[in-house]
Amino acid sequence: MQRIYTLFLFVIFYVAVFSQTRYKDDMFSIIKHGDIQYGSNFDSKNHLTNLLMDVYEPQLDTAHKRPLIFFIHGGSFVGGDRQDQAINKTAEFFAKKGYVTANIEYRLEQTTFIDPIVDFADTYNWHRAIARATQDLKAAIRFFKKDVATNNNLYGVDTTSIFVYGSSAGAITALHAIYLDDTLEMNSIFKIAYRETGGLDGNSGNAGYSSTSGVKAVVSCSGAIFDLNCMNNNKNIDFLGFHNNPDFTVPFDIGCFVTVACWLGNYYGGNKIFPKAKNIGAYTEFYPINQAGHPADQVSDTASHRMILQKTTDFLYRLVNTSITTSVQNNIAKNVDVFPNPSSGDFTINIPASLQQKNIQLQIFNTEGTEVYSAQIRNRDNVQLQLNLPNGIYVLSMNTTDENYLSKITIVK
Repeated sequence: MQRIYTLFLFVIFYVAVFSQTRYKDDMFSIIKHGDIQYGSNFDSKNHLTNLLMDVYEPQLDTAHKRPLIFFIHGGSFVGGDRQDQAINKTAEFFAKKGYVTANIEYRLEQTTFIDPIVDFADTYNWHRAIARATQDLKAAIRFFKKDVATNNNLYGVDTTSIFVYGSSAGAITALHAIYLDDTLEMNSIFKIAYRETGGLDGNSGNAGYSSTSGVKAVVSCSGAIFDLNCMNNNKNIDFLGFHNNPDFTVPFDIGCFVTVACWLGNYYGGNKIFPKAKNIGAYTEFYPINQAGHPADQVSDTASHRMILQKTTDFLYRLVNTSITTSVQNNIAKNVDVFPNPSSGDFTINIPASLQQKNIQLQIFNTEGTEVYSAQIRNRDNVQLQLNLPNGIYVLSMNTTDENYLSKITIVK
């Protein structure tokens, strides 16, 4: 009987813990809508090409308006696709948390070389490549605006809550698409490039809809921008940046691409974008990675890559949390602060002030509902645990007669 009661409590705890963490934890399997055509346009060889994207949405999700994240791959504007740096896996990662994600391809500079120094010996080609990519991203944004207006919102997105995540050339695309929003902000070469390719918004499709309204933030992995002053009127665009230091491809601070391609001009990397965004009043976070490399979100399962995923999760959650509308029930229990989490078994629990003078029943359950740890505590502001338990996910519960605190903990040895 006691085991049944414990299992019943665990089920309640388990549902409560995970029902509170939409947009933070994996809650859904995903549906992939592949090769969605969001527009078409002429490439650098004047060939008409279809513009494609993959859309991921959380399966069996009854929410009707979910935040939308665009992912833009890297490749120096001459290569890359929707699998570059496994950016498709990152799109899946966030769809599992409840977002709708769109992983787009964009027009590249058509060339037989994959070398920016060779391909962009003509600086106009470089600027036109950036212009085309930004125009295509804007067409993808307009695709969803049009879908909401004319197709009954097929993908269930909230077009007032849009985020843009770019890696390397994709980050350069994101930064210029969102911040470069006035021809008066352009240098003479960019003015020519945009004039020759269709203007700021371009003509890649879905005309008549706003290209950037609803965009709340840019996430830049190893990106750069040609002029910080084009950010001046964008205090409502929040910024999250990651950049290796040193980065010999895209400048971490200010410098030339691939170190020596200075005929393309100086560009400002994450270390300069961060204080600028902060100074104009945007919410900003920046995480330099103190090791040589490019891009910051390299596909290998490294500590820095895991950090990027976690920091991006936390950053986006902060932005959407105040307006979450979802069918997922809210948890009446409160979260308890546990760190480090995950860990090998050594955890520190910060006891909330309201509990420090009370008798607390502390319990830990495994996923089968079995209690694996129990203790009574009182007059403590923190508790340090050394748990010799198998790898896995556990539920930590702290109860008094009138309060209940819960947290998910993960053991990885």
